[in-house]
Amino acid sequence: MRARTSGRPKAGRAWRSLALAGLLGAAACDVQPNDSPVKVDVIGHAEQAASPLRDSNAPAAKVVLGAVAQGLLSYDGRGEIVDALAESWIVEDGGQSYIFRLKRLHWPDGELVKAEEVARLLRERMRANPLSLAGLKPEVRAMTDRVIEIRLDVALPAFLQLLAQPQFGILSRAGGTGPYLSSGKAGLIALKPISGSQLEGEEAREPKSVEQRLLEVNRGALAIVRFKAGQTDLVLGGRFQHLRLVPAAGLTFGDLRVDPVSGLLGLAFTGSSDFLQDITIRDALSRVVDRAAFAAALGLQGWHTADTPLPAPLELDRPPSVPAWSGQPMADRIASARQIVARWTASQGDPPVLRIALPEGAGASLLFVRLARDFSQIGVRVDRVPIDAPADLRLIDEVAPFDSALWYLSRLDCAAKSLCDPAASKLLASARGAHDEAEQSRLLGEAEQKIVAYVGYIPLGAPIRWALAGKRLSGFQASPRGIHPLNRLIIVPN
Repeated sequence: MRARTSGRPKAGRAWRSLALAGLLGAAACDVQPNDSPVKVDVIGHAEQAASPLRDSNAPAAKVVLGAVAQGLLSYDGRGEIVDALAESWIVEDGGQSYIFRLKRLHWPDGELVKAEEVARLLRERMRANPLSLAGLKPEVRAMTDRVIEIRLDVALPAFLQLLAQPQFGILSRAGGTGPYLSSGKAGLIALKPISGSQLEGEEAREPKSVEQRLLEVNRGALAIVRFKAGQTDLVLGGRFQHLRLVPAAGLTFGDLRVDPVSGLLGLAFTGSSDFLQDITIRDALSRVVDRAAFAAALGLQGWHTADTPLPAPLELDRPPSVPAWSGQPMADRIASARQIVARWTASQGDPPVLRIALPEGAGASLLFVRLARDFSQIGVRVDRVPIDAPADLRLIDEVAPFDSALWYLSRLDCAAKSLCDPAASKLLASARGAHDEAEQSRLLGEAEQKIVAYVGYIPLGAPIRWALAGKRLSGFQASPRGIHPLNRLIIVPN
């Protein structure tokens, strides 16, 4: 069957940028003077940096928020939790109560940072990021001018990981508390370390040039070419759809700094046709996807495929559930899937053309071609549509904001606007209020079994996150969170 395409991005400008790579063969990848400001390119769109709260999960928005609007906590270069607005914190009731003591800080307008305003702004950020919260409804309140308590209905020690995410950075009308102050336009942002004027008790000093950052937001092709030419020290925001740009620019996958992240990379069923309402059809579509062939086509060494949503047991007391066809030869999977679709066609007529929503990028085009080939073997045609268009299947490509089965399962629940099992939703709701660890594990385990059996999601593998980092960035490290704080990129001599 022939796959149809629509809404494809225009690639001319990207590939014209890559054509420049042929003129840059003699250029070094790290020619910035050691004492100059660190230049950072983020793959994305300028508006994401201009209005980071509008889509705070976009790569450029996360980098900007992490730079100018620290939350209660943050991550260091290794992905470990460190202090930010909070100077100290304690966890009580087994992970249901979190109490933070704020540092003595000032907003950019000179006003003292107080707990009441921080609590209010944090509640706003939580309302704006429901998918990150996994259905949790934290109670955030100020106890004193410098103390905040966050209380959950369920014990969840991993909740601290969520609070360190950039999308929960605190940005007031006056601005954020750093670690940088920003200036410039959306596409080119100058970041200057905050001086003692905002850090009470610290003496103000003029930051060194090497402590400053110059941030640009560019399309993937241009960012990679700039790195190849030595015009930038760091490229952030690389995903699977950008991988094919790397060799086209004269670099290799060995030049990438790949983050060992966990999360979801796969296709959620979002269509409402009778065809997709049939569980056996969804299972047939999932089993026929040749994940190994897709991994081979990507060519990223060390990336592993998956056929189940959970990457590990997490709170479950057993390994994650796998579909019945897991481990079967591909030929057997295709044959059984073909029979399922043939039975449906005999009674219902030809299957509809399935719209698959994917992002821009050559890697996403590769995924579409692979899916078109796989589905055509069972008589199903597909059409590519933009990632935000109405679709029957939509790509999920997200790093888990905290290490819990609750996030993975909630991300595939009804609130995420995917096809879902109401029985699993009830189990997840009960798990969010379970006070006993064993009971919570049991409820999550039952919900996971139902979600896997319902086949509302086609897993492909772990998300792919990568960067390009110049040699002078001595502080840069691969992060299991996929987050690289700009103030920890380089070790500054005294």
